[in-house]
Amino acid sequence: MKFLLVNDDGIYSERFVFTEEILKKKGEVIVFAPMFEQSGKSMGISTREITFKKLDKNHYAVDGTPVDCINLAIQGFNIAPDIVISGINKGFNIGVDVFYSGTVGACFQANYLGYKAVAFSGSYKGEKVIQNYFESTLDFILENKLPSSQRVLNVNFPEDGIKPNADLIETESFYPINRLAGSITHNRYTFKRQFEEVKPPKTSDLGVLKNGNISYQFLEPRFGNK
Repeated sequence: MKFLLVNDDGIYSERFVFTEEILKKKGEVIVFAPMFEQSGKSMGISTREITFKKLDKNHYAVDGTPVDCINLAIQGFNIAPDIVISGINKGFNIGVDVFYSGTVGACFQANYLGYKAVAFSGSYKGEKVIQNYFESTLDFILENKLPSSQRVLNVNFPEDGIKPNADLIETESFYPINRLAGSITHNRYTFKRQFEEVKPPKTSDLGVLKNGNISYQFLEPRFGNK
């Protein structure tokens, strides 16, 4: 099995390196990742020339967005992966954030080009959960043939220490209301959000994660023509 591995945290992200180590147990891994962090880029693309650095035959550092990485690998180098893997992102990608996320955006682009794609993300405070559950979660996904070229599989790992054993649960999206609460100082705007204190449904992505379980859901970009 051939994996194309991308992310938005940058090619030297510790979680990204760990992801590659596990994927290597399952097949060949080819890495195209941003030289620098590209969080919040969604499906943004560069309208200039994209420069890249070949680190070795399977590793390319790209001066661009996660979508640029997908385009360069598939259309530039003619790589045809069995599955595109994006992540593991540092921070959840749930609710409205899936539309901002470069991690998920790379997967939407992979779907648009006709490839299966899975986005992985986890709590900033979830290193142990990721270390303990990523491989078994990946095995479940592959064995049950969940990846699809019609929709993105979006997986999120919870914070450490909520419960002894995390269950893997299919969820629906929950969109808590938030307002922008940033500040302007000396012509600089600091972005910040405040969410309403509401109890999420137990079957939602946020509800499942708050209970210490692993959320997976299918996101449909609806590009059509397939």
